[in-house]
Amino acid sequence: MTLNLVHSTKRVPFAIATLLSGVVFAGFISSIIETPVGSNEYLHEHLSSSASLVKQNWAGEAFVLPIQDREKLTTIVTELEQSNWTPASDIAVTGQALTVAKEASCLLSKEPCAVPFRLKREFRELHMNKDLRIANVKETSLRVTFKTDPALKLLSIDEIANETRLFRFYQTQNGWAQKTSEVLDEESLEFDDRSGKFDTKFSTNFVGVNYYPASASWKEFWEEFPVEAINSDLKIIRDMGANSVRVFLTHNYFNEAATRDEAKAKLRLFLDLCAAKNIQVLVTLFDLRPDYTLSNMTRDVDHIDRVLADISGHPSILGIDIKNQADLDFPVWGEGVVKGWLTVVARHIQIQYPNLPVTVGWSNPNSALGLNDVVDFVTYHEYGAVKGFAERLQSIKSEVRDKPILITELGSTVWAPFRSKHAAEARQAARLKKQLSQSIAANGAFVWTLNDFEHVSSDVVGRRPWRKAQQRHFGLLRADGSSRPSKFVFQSHAMSVATQPTN
Repeated sequence: MTLNLVHSTKRVPFAIATLLSGVVFAGFISSIIETPVGSNEYLHEHLSSSASLVKQNWAGEAFVLPIQDREKLTTIVTELEQSNWTPASDIAVTGQALTVAKEASCLLSKEPCAVPFRLKREFRELHMNKDLRIANVKETSLRVTFKTDPALKLLSIDEIANETRLFRFYQTQNGWAQKTSEVLDEESLEFDDRSGKFDTKFSTNFVGVNYYPASASWKEFWEEFPVEAINSDLKIIRDMGANSVRVFLTHNYFNEAATRDEAKAKLRLFLDLCAAKNIQVLVTLFDLRPDYTLSNMTRDVDHIDRVLADISGHPSILGIDIKNQADLDFPVWGEGVVKGWLTVVARHIQIQYPNLPVTVGWSNPNSALGLNDVVDFVTYHEYGAVKGFAERLQSIKSEVRDKPILITELGSTVWAPFRSKHAAEARQAARLKKQLSQSIAANGAFVWTLNDFEHVSSDVVGRRPWRKAQQRHFGLLRADGSSRPSKFVFQSHAMSVATQPTN
């Protein structure tokens, strides 16, 4: 009996271990068929299978077809896919996971394959028979064709074109069915060379800061929007001799129907406050949203239009930074998918808002040339060793030639558990002085950040206390508003170069 008890005792942990292994394996399989996510899953709560926005997508006010039939026909057209993108039969896919599964299937193919994504879709009835059993429907759209390279495991943009298609449908006992389709017209878009277009704008140096109020960092900035503190900070920035700020538009707050109007009103007010102090604003879109699901691109374009339509002509806008540190998302999403998404977004802005210069804020100098043939000016972040700073900048400058270059993040934290406060601040100031002195060859540099922050949210930088502490203490100003030595380093640099012509 004792022996049986021992065996029984051993079986219990074995059974538990087996059960846990099963749970882990199930989680792994689930992660394969679901859309990749970053560390902050809450960022994806707004993403769901897109419903037909029939009233927006169908031209004309007269409802020749009942709205329910319009919805059905829209669904049929928008779900059409190329056969060589059919996912493997043993993969269950729905919603956003469909895009990922199709891409994986295509990349497994020995031959290159392509799939179109369509933006700015509009439908119109061309012909209806009297009993509504036959329908000819015209679709116009901006077609973005992606291609795969099986050898390189990359997805990239092959073509962007305006396209018109005709679909013929007939009614059956089971509902609408597509009979035929054909392309009526297509026009591949050629993008004009925009080099030199913004020479006047970048003719002087931009010296600036990445900005959040001390009491409202990251997503809390726009939600709380402490106007008096913001206006006071802008005065400090201007008094230091700086002429620019970089801000981040939290995607959810600017996208959700319940908050988008107040978000746009606050952005407009912020731009007005900056204009009153002659401060230019680099606006960063899609902040806190590490998602590049290609099937959501229509929503992303709509989001851009909602944000930019009202402010695109504002005199204080320096430019549009599409996505902060997008290269850090390469490991999860794939370089081709990320760059493809960025290219579509950049081209849309350049087409619809031709007077807004566009960039991508790359996380390091090695990524700075990532979309050099697409962006209007190159921006990257410089947190590497001070030694070699100027050489890295010069190498990038030699590649982009006459295209403007901004270093949109540099600086360092004073949080150092094993160093005195005085020593840590002196070290920060010394490093900043060396960085700024080597940044002269660029068209400007932005320090991270003006303020220390009262708190930093866990869903932005994670729960680790040291990560929060580091992010809270990058400021030129201490939490009580007093000046660090680095503030005077920055001020000296700003006063000497902000009004000087660029090299």
